[in-house]
Amino acid sequence: MNESAAYHYIINLIYDRSGIRLHDGKHELIKARLSKRMRLHGFPDLPSYCEFLTRADEAEITHVIDSLTTNFTHFLREEDHLKFLVTRALPEVCSKGQKRFKVWSAACSTGEEPYSLALYLSEFFPLSAGWDWTILATDISTKALAAAEKGIYAAQKLNPLPVQWRNTYFQKGHNSWDGYYRIKSQISERIIFRQINLLKPYDFSDTFATIFCRNVMIYFDRPTQEQLMNHMVQYLVPKGFLIVGHAESLTGLTVPLQRLSPSIYQKA
Repeated sequence: MNESAAYHYIINLIYDRSGIRLHDGKHELIKARLSKRMRLHGFPDLPSYCEFLTRADEAEITHVIDSLTTNFTHFLREEDHLKFLVTRALPEVCSKGQKRFKVWSAACSTGEEPYSLALYLSEFFPLSAGWDWTILATDISTKALAAAEKGIYAAQKLNPLPVQWRNTYFQKGHNSWDGYYRIKSQISERIIFRQINLLKPYDFSDTFATIFCRNVMIYFDRPTQEQLMNHMVQYLVPKGFLIVGHAESLTGLTVPLQRLSPSIYQKA
């Protein structure tokens, strides 16, 4: 296997397992992110590592997927979506006095998105006022999910948060954990983390007031995007909302969703 064939092997492997299409311009990213696995197993180059992958066990394939599908994220990313959730989406869905609802963070990465959602919900829909909400946080990467479940972040990661929120909802680390903060249990216990491949069959017994599927579709081709959106919309409550990233659009896709803004859609 030569260098070009190795890259195409990885690109096809990721596409087959996750639906994510890494284009040819991602060669350097592939090599950089897999370098640790290559060193661990003593392979000097990508072709020899790919030869190994053809006979490797499922655990090694999972490491490859984890290395290449973990996305950049931070607290309060695209905050206008969080504000829309608490000022428009949830008041509309819960307008009949319903105080119980669920929100889905479909690609939660290392946890900043679902924790940001939980902080907003704690402020605007407090449990002390009788609200009963939970957040389902899913991702394909087991590595990202493990970090998310720990809920521990370096101090600089919390910079986007109001100081009052940091003091209220996080515990400051001491001694060996100096410079780190951990999310408090009052927040973490409202979040359910689960490993899911969005393109594989999944069957939830619950429906969601709002689904956040942000900065995910940019990795999929258009037929895959349409398949994903039509699957997700089945799990929205009537008139529920689906929110994608600002760089994404459902324009041209046949889906039962009404466009409210370039990145916000409502179930038709």
